[in-house]
Amino acid sequence: MLLEQTVSKHYANKDLLKKIYIGLGQLGIDKDQLTQSDLSSVDEFHIGGSEGTLMLAEKLSINASSSVLDIGCGIGGPARLLSSKIGCDVSGIDLTADFVSTGNSLTDQVGLSDKVKLVEASALNIPFADNSFDVSYMMHVGMNIADKDVLFSEAFRVTKPGGVFGIYDVMLVRNCELQYPLPWAVKEDGNAIASATDYKSALIKAGFSLKYEDDKTDFANGFFEKTSVSMGSSKGPPPVGLHLLMGDLTQQKIKNMAQLVKSGIIAPKILIMEK
Repeated sequence: MLLEQTVSKHYANKDLLKKIYIGLGQLGIDKDQLTQSDLSSVDEFHIGGSEGTLMLAEKLSINASSSVLDIGCGIGGPARLLSSKIGCDVSGIDLTADFVSTGNSLTDQVGLSDKVKLVEASALNIPFADNSFDVSYMMHVGMNIADKDVLFSEAFRVTKPGGVFGIYDVMLVRNCELQYPLPWAVKEDGNAIASATDYKSALIKAGFSLKYEDDKTDFANGFFEKTSVSMGSSKGPPPVGLHLLMGDLTQQKIKNMAQLVKSGIIAPKILIMEK
């Protein structure tokens, strides 16, 4: 519970919706004419942004009739993207109240509130019945959750038999001291990164079987190269971007993460599990 409190405090952002709307206004975007794609630079809080979301979704066999759960949904970017592209219903849960309230407001603003619903909840106690979802997934979430056994047992419980659970997380490759701050933790007390071996052990213990595994280091390095060019602009950050979520330390957080990936200490990986 102490880690959850640390994580919740780390992501808390009470004026987030206001900041997003101000940034959109600076770009000449009328919030009353807002579309899902207008938000892509701020609501995809993981390596690769929308491309990363679609990269994972490609492995999940989602169709318009699928019921989908996003565990650790943030402000709902991936949920809105998948629903708008595929037509599926997506439920999202997140520990951070500011993210959920902002996400539901944005979902309503882009006209997707009948398809996408976000709920404030812990991934260690998912507020849905057994066998509720055809597909469940999480992206860049496990680095904040130490109890992988409970996390994956909950994911297993709410996923239907024959359904899939997709993970796109940053995982530990070599045991080294990490440089902080990082996007998911400003100090060690907020970090719960684990190796792919630890993930697979807990997933199999929960009852899943492994269908697919991939290391996305090259994808991440390319993404960080493009991001560094953008961040290094003399104009400063764009009006709308992940700095609205990450705050004043955004540049250092991304720089540290990029260096750890490039050094082979951490790596983004995809695991696709079947129930």
